[in-house]
Amino acid sequence: MFMIMSGLLDVGEMSTNPFSPDFGQPPQALVGRETLLSDLNSGLTTGPSDAGFTSLLLGPRGSGKTVILAAMEDIAAASGWIVMSVDAGTTGLLERITQSIAKARYSHEGVGAADLDRSSGSRWAGVIRLGPFAWHQTVFEQLQPEWDLRQQFTALAQYAAGRGTALLLTVDEMHSGDRHELRRLAGDLQHITKKAQLPLAFLGAGLSQMKHTLLADNKMTFFQRCARNDMPPLSAADAMHGLRQTVRSANGSINDEALRFAAEASGTLPYRLQLVGHNAWNIAGAPQQQIDLFAAQEADRLASQQMTERISIPAWHDLGRTEQTLLAAVAELDDDAFPAEIAQRIDAKARDLAYAEERLTACGYLRETPHGTIALTDLIPATVVKRMSAIVARYSTKQQ
Repeated sequence: MFMIMSGLLDVGEMSTNPFSPDFGQPPQALVGRETLLSDLNSGLTTGPSDAGFTSLLLGPRGSGKTVILAAMEDIAAASGWIVMSVDAGTTGLLERITQSIAKARYSHEGVGAADLDRSSGSRWAGVIRLGPFAWHQTVFEQLQPEWDLRQQFTALAQYAAGRGTALLLTVDEMHSGDRHELRRLAGDLQHITKKAQLPLAFLGAGLSQMKHTLLADNKMTFFQRCARNDMPPLSAADAMHGLRQTVRSANGSINDEALRFAAEASGTLPYRLQLVGHNAWNIAGAPQQQIDLFAAQEADRLASQQMTERISIPAWHDLGRTEQTLLAAVAELDDDAFPAEIAQRIDAKARDLAYAEERLTACGYLRETPHGTIALTDLIPATVVKRMSAIVARYSTKQQ
């Protein structure tokens, strides 16, 4: 089959698009995340006593949480850590973690000793780079199938502590996780990492709504105490740097006018930057042809359509009725409204509106302007808010 397909495809003539608008795919240029990566790395290399040894990434869809998880997994794996990566999007989280332990066993068995960089001065930063990997096989051979998750984690962490390395567990999509499973995981991590101070690091990611759901659960003490990292918005300078570097990395070119337009069109979400770049590359016929202003403008138009379907509408459906109504009022007031103006349009208690505004701001739907008004963000633009509100309005009016 492979030989047949090889005959049909002339790989040599294919031009690979360097942009990656698939969720979780690592971009060619990871821009605007330098401080975040540095902070996460510092927390991991310091060890269990550092609050950042157990951290959460919070942000809206398209903000790059999964990409950061993957970057930290790569760093840890290259340093000799055992890395276990799972998602909580569906039930069976604890079973998937158990399976990841089994997978790690096969990944590490038989790996020979490796002399890695010993240049760091920090105790933890130094020891996690020591290797060798041979100890992994020994500890995995002693794990018993009938042990529960806490016992397996404890055994691994104890061996890691004795050999100057550590474990990293990453959990994505925590906002949609089964509450019972997450409570059990929280209890295990609390016991192993916080109480026993064993080197089991944790990095979780989820939508910002977790601040008002999962992290408000009084049975989730461990997650409440994790260091919280809000995904920072991209600046126009970040977008310009990311676009230019990615295009150049694939031997393409983009003129200055197109670059400025594309950077502005990319907004604050890394996912939109990838969409704009991907579309512009294809429209221009890069790398053979330069990306010009027309290609950038068409790329913006297509990116807006794709963002609506992939990001904005799902984000709208994450909200309750009060939050949706508040967004609709802001959109109707030209996307720039004072709270008193909003209140005049909504039949709700001031306390409920204040809470809704707080939640929407914390979750990246709204932002406060320097002159005290409230405005929409890139997450759901006014056009989409009006479109979704109109659909709801059709069913909220009684037929005469």
